[in-house]
Amino acid sequence: MHIAFRVFHKDDLALYRSWFDDAELARRISYPTDAWLTYVTSTEASCCWFAEASAKGVIAALQVDREGERGYLDIAIRPDLRGQRLGIAVLSAFIAGPGNQYQVLEGAIEPDNAASLVCVCRCDFRILPGLNDDGLIRVERNRDASSGCDSVEAWSGPQEDGQPSPID
Repeated sequence: MHIAFRVFHKDDLALYRSWFDDAELARRISYPTDAWLTYVTSTEASCCWFAEASAKGVIAALQVDREGERGYLDIAIRPDLRGQRLGIAVLSAFIAGPGNQYQVLEGAIEPDNAASLVCVCRCDFRILPGLNDDGLIRVERNRDASSGCDSVEAWSGPQEDGQPSPID
């Protein structure tokens, strides 16, 4: 499947907002407010793309907030397409395309989001030690270094002390 990326525009906001009728997406990603739209469309600090596949139309939204050579990544798969392994295809295509401009891509994933953890591990991200201040798992991918998870199932949830534990 060929995936193309286009920069998010004001006219895309209604479609993207409709995805937030899905409780799972609304729980994991912040609702796209008018202030958010201004931020991702008119500053150099952030950019948002829609991923499109010819047979399916818009399949995902990706936002990257830039800090120097580091980009902080959020991905939302269109809710009716979830569970079809599109996340791996979208993230791989993004890394080979617009995401290649970032030396390091970093994400933060909720500990119960196994699908996202599998996705980033398959796309050569590594799980960083500890959780961030919001209790999220930090993952990163360095453009020039093969990192990757030790295994695709590299996270089984927090241990009693709240730290990540690898699956044996």
